[in-house]
Amino acid sequence: MSTHERGRVEHGADGDAWTAPHLFLSGFPADLPDRELVKFRVRLFAMLGDVISRYRPGPFVLSAGYGVPPEPRTPPSPPAPPPDGAPPETPAFTTVEPLYTFDQLVLPEETVGRLLDCVSLVEVAPLVFDTWNLRSIEPHPSTAVNFRGPPGTGKSMAAHAIAHRLGRRILSCRLSDLESKYHGDGPKNLAALFAAAAEQHAVLFVDEAESLLSRRFAQPQQAAESAINSMRTELLMALDTFHGLVIFASNLPHSYDAAVESRLLHVDFALPDRAARRRIWQTHLPAELPVHDDVSLDELADVAEVSGRDIKTAVILAAVGTARRRRAAVTRDSLLTALEEQRTPPPAPPEDGDTAPLSPEDQESVAARLRRRLADTHGGPDDEEGTRPPG
Repeated sequence: MSTHERGRVEHGADGDAWTAPHLFLSGFPADLPDRELVKFRVRLFAMLGDVISRYRPGPFVLSAGYGVPPEPRTPPSPPAPPPDGAPPETPAFTTVEPLYTFDQLVLPEETVGRLLDCVSLVEVAPLVFDTWNLRSIEPHPSTAVNFRGPPGTGKSMAAHAIAHRLGRRILSCRLSDLESKYHGDGPKNLAALFAAAAEQHAVLFVDEAESLLSRRFAQPQQAAESAINSMRTELLMALDTFHGLVIFASNLPHSYDAAVESRLLHVDFALPDRAARRRIWQTHLPAELPVHDDVSLDELADVAEVSGRDIKTAVILAAVGTARRRRAAVTRDSLLTALEEQRTPPPAPPEDGDTAPLSPEDQESVAARLRRRLADTHGGPDDEEGTRPPG
């Protein structure tokens, strides 16, 4: 197994440009876990690159190993599944091509400007940290951004759009992908996640990151609290050594850990205004979708307090309902009904012992139903007492 890193233009201590030689590692046994090899290569490349950048030696080869290497052999067969109760292997993290572009975002100009600033921070990093030698004060520059705002306001789309703008793939995960019932596996998974993003030169996107960014427990009382503290500590170390862009997404403002807060740039997302809602409706009603003449974009845009995701889901539900009923076109009522059902949360169940008093009309209605039920059971309210069946 071997891994190569392409030569790149570097700047030495005297400021002149030079081309670093190709870095490579080879000879890894085929039966070692890929995740551990990723972390090893990333760390060794970083140290080796620092030495070469500082001293610029001629081409050389370092050798290291363990014991007497065996004769070449065919790769082993896949290992058998672990027995019940055995700790799981480190999850595999895979990058994908970005799904959205900046042209598809419907956001306020101020928010788009902040996103473009995030792109610029990555694009100008070689000039600022290498040519202008700010690497002397920040050896491991990284850009950590937190997208915060209500659900469905475009945070995931924006992360994909940034990756597309940078010409990179994106590695997405949620906090639930990193957690484990085995003590100590959460920090290992987090370290493997950052190592995979660095190895694949990808934008890292961590969704639902509220718990990961919040304050550490001063005196953890449970194993789960200790595990979260360990992950937050690992996050700080990962941010300090990660070369690239990491984007977090949180739905609501939280009390962030002070050490994490100092490393984050915040971009706020809000529910769309009327003009934005009209544009979102327009882009979510494709020309191929049969739409009834009674559908008005202005009327749809008048419905406030909805997110872009609410609008998308409403269009999908209305179209599915139209197809299921074999109707000719999506109507105004089907869209508005689907939107109202999507944005209205279900009523919260009453807590124990917490019942709302009935209004006089409700009391009268309940009493009337009770009288009818008694009449059906006992043969009617006008029956003589002696003719009623025993109750």
